[in-house]
Amino acid sequence: MRGITRRNDSSSWIAKSSLEPRPQKSFSDKKFGGRANAKKEAEAWLTKIEADILRGQFIDPHRNKISLDDFRHDVGIVKLKQRATTRKILQDTYDLYIAPDPIAQKSIGSISPQDIANLIKNLKLQNGQKPSRSLIVKVVEVFRVLFNKAVEMEYVLKNPATTQIVKDWIPKQERKKPHYLSAFEVNAIFTDLQVHSPLYAVIIPLVAYTGLRSGEARALEWNDIDFENNTVTITKQFVDAINDYGPPKNEQSIRTIRIPKYVMQYLKIQKQNSDPTCNLVFPNQRGNQAGSVVVCDKPIHNRNFARRHLKPALERLNMPSDIGFHTFRHTSVRLARESGADLHAISKRLGHSKISTTSDIYSELFENIDVELVEKLDSYIIQQQLG
Repeated sequence: MRGITRRNDSSSWIAKSSLEPRPQKSFSDKKFGGRANAKKEAEAWLTKIEADILRGQFIDPHRNKISLDDFRHDVGIVKLKQRATTRKILQDTYDLYIAPDPIAQKSIGSISPQDIANLIKNLKLQNGQKPSRSLIVKVVEVFRVLFNKAVEMEYVLKNPATTQIVKDWIPKQERKKPHYLSAFEVNAIFTDLQVHSPLYAVIIPLVAYTGLRSGEARALEWNDIDFENNTVTITKQFVDAINDYGPPKNEQSIRTIRIPKYVMQYLKIQKQNSDPTCNLVFPNQRGNQAGSVVVCDKPIHNRNFARRHLKPALERLNMPSDIGFHTFRHTSVRLARESGADLHAISKRLGHSKISTTSDIYSELFENIDVELVEKLDSYIIQQQLG
């Protein structure tokens, strides 16, 4: 058979394709149980390989012997245009949860969907607890990105991270019902912080009545606030993970929104009492555990605000300890809805990329939106008829 030759020592067959890149493989008599069986194996291999080459599905086995760890260092996980936050998340996820596992030393050509599934199955945090769904999604995303590159570079034929075997190990997402505060509760927290943490007190009504994300609110500078037109412009966010500024979450998050006059009056007071050389609205503090010395280098971190200011206020007010920045963002939707705002206006104000995101998260707040629409339409029709 063409392409099948006997070695000089007569101990094995050599199968070599005439098609580029001309792969070849040896089939020993001893391994396959005799000369005839070895030749059959060689013929079968050659038939398959040449069919793969003709279909454009041949992968050179010598190329994919590189380990996952070496491939990661040579090629990288991230893309040039990725956000800094995304790059750090992917890199940290690999270093913490994939690099220590034996899978990191396996060749990328030998890693199967089951290998990735086994890593997820045995994944544990440093404290021994089970990983969250969010972490599992990040681990799978790292594999998906790496093997997408391997496929594009023709190191492997398929991406094992995109198979159903791996997807089955990602827990179903259970969206918790948003926790809303009343205007009275928002004011109670604000009033408490005015006494105990005056530098940060106004951030409570600001987020509760605008829906700014934590990083967006903390990244604000005084020149982002237009006191004449009562607006705030969002062009960036502060990302604690990289201790630096980054772009907003999406294109729709770059926005200018109006601030209630009630909030604006306290922002004016805040500016009057702040250091005129500091352009940050909510600067960091250092010193003792309470952070008593203002340092205008970066905004305050979410964790420091919660630990030093918000949590103590909640304890003093005997309110639930799980109230956080995002609680006030959720609350902004409820307060806006109660004041008569529609779904589109609220979604735009929140900076959601899709209006469906807003309706999905806050569906219970918009259950009667169709009833309200018809009632207004009925009133409009009556007015037109009488007019």
